[in-house]
Amino acid sequence: MSDTQCAPRMIDLRLAPAAAATWGATWWATGHRAPWESIGACALLALACAASYSCSSRGRRAPRHALTPPGSIRLSLALLLACVACALAVGSVAGRQYDADPARRDSGPIHARVRLQTDPAPASSGFSATRHTHARIEAVAAGEEWIPSHATALVNAPGWDSGARGDIYEVWGSLDATFAADAPSVGTIRVRRSRLIERPGGPSAWMRSTHQAFARACSSLPRDARALVPGMAIGDDRGMPADLAQAMKTTSLTHLTAVSGSHIVIILATVTLVVPARKTLRLTATILVLGTILTLVGPEASVLRSVCVAAVAALGLILGRDGQSIAALCAVVIATLLIDPWAARSYGFALSVLAALAVVGPSSALIRRSRRRIRGDTRAGRTLRRVVEMVCVPALAELATAPLIVSLSGTVPVWGIIANVVAEPAVPIATIAGIAGALLAPLSIPVASACARVSSWATAWIAETARLCANLPGNGVAVPGGASTVVGIYACCCCGWLAWRAWARWGAPRIDESERIDESEMSAQE
Repeated sequence: MSDTQCAPRMIDLRLAPAAAATWGATWWATGHRAPWESIGACALLALACAASYSCSSRGRRAPRHALTPPGSIRLSLALLLACVACALAVGSVAGRQYDADPARRDSGPIHARVRLQTDPAPASSGFSATRHTHARIEAVAAGEEWIPSHATALVNAPGWDSGARGDIYEVWGSLDATFAADAPSVGTIRVRRSRLIERPGGPSAWMRSTHQAFARACSSLPRDARALVPGMAIGDDRGMPADLAQAMKTTSLTHLTAVSGSHIVIILATVTLVVPARKTLRLTATILVLGTILTLVGPEASVLRSVCVAAVAALGLILGRDGQSIAALCAVVIATLLIDPWAARSYGFALSVLAALAVVGPSSALIRRSRRRIRGDTRAGRTLRRVVEMVCVPALAELATAPLIVSLSGTVPVWGIIANVVAEPAVPIATIAGIAGALLAPLSIPVASACARVSSWATAWIAETARLCANLPGNGVAVPGGASTVVGIYACCCCGWLAWRAWARWGAPRIDESERIDESEMSAQE
């Protein structure tokens, strides 16, 4: 084992307080509208801390082996206050825009222009011609005048079989402000009549044709595969059967039908194996692949987070620099919240960030420790290493997201870890074959159908795993006290771990260096 493998890696947590403060400030500001005096005070304090750091570090040289420069606490505090000031400003502006939005009204008739944010999905019953989609309201008609709007809404419309993400429709219908009206949504628009105004071209047209061609390529597959293959390839899970959707939700496998960090890692690992080992070629291929994924799947918050974190890590490896994944995740969280402050109130974004934090944090640390402690020159050691790598990622991701899952459903997915471990070997095959079929669908439907067929073999394993684990006894166990109980247990564990680390560093009896030498000599003589 080389020294590089044995050497422990330093974890950069300097952006973690700023990310947590940005999230909390954005969440509060979107609901309470921070006064501008508080925002200005935070900005002035940030400037004061930055000026103090700049004056004290001028002409001072840091020690040769220092991990952080002198006065970095002041610099971190300046960054935290600056992020809080920006978060309060952006969140307050978004909240005031939502309060004054012309689409926010009582239930009644509405005439508006909407831009589709997702492809229209069929009704869950399967017998209705109505399709539902999430849309951003561009403008609301007030007589002969169009008033700009920034709100979103859930739209139910008949006959939108050919609709796609990015299309702009003029709709006439009724607004139900009591259903699906969590900010920034104003409710549900039930469309009586609609007219297509604009259908974007360029990358959006390529995305639309690719989705439609891949849907034709998957039309001959079994029922489960018609939903799972497009879902695992391009995040299109509109045709998911109700029983399979419930089984995957019960066993915590729903992340497989959305493009997440694991999908990005699998695709980039395949690119690394295929592309020659040249920095320029791999860098170009990585940028092209990530751009293609964003175009195919759509710039949703969870997808952007996965792509940005994977891009930072991949670029660090390609350029010969070991990327700090937790710092990259914190930077992506800060940027996402400042661009879209409503993401602070999104359960999906929170689940995505917590799962990613578990994967790049404690999971990777446990895998590195197992590689140092478990021998790799024997078959048993290699098998044990592989078992640790397969189990710790889904287990820690499950534990990290448990408070939110319990708060949403009130139950614990008992067999979720086992379901993820059993389904894991099929995920790379389903992802790679599916994305290959999606990219080849506009060129050749038969070739895309063959790739989709290969992917369906893997998705059949995943579907059977979900149904089998969902029917095992013990699923749906309710937690007494709900999410507060889980959070309390986590707080006790964290306090215990911190106390143990503090005792190991400052309270444990220290052994003199001479005693260590004597002990080593005695053991050598024995």
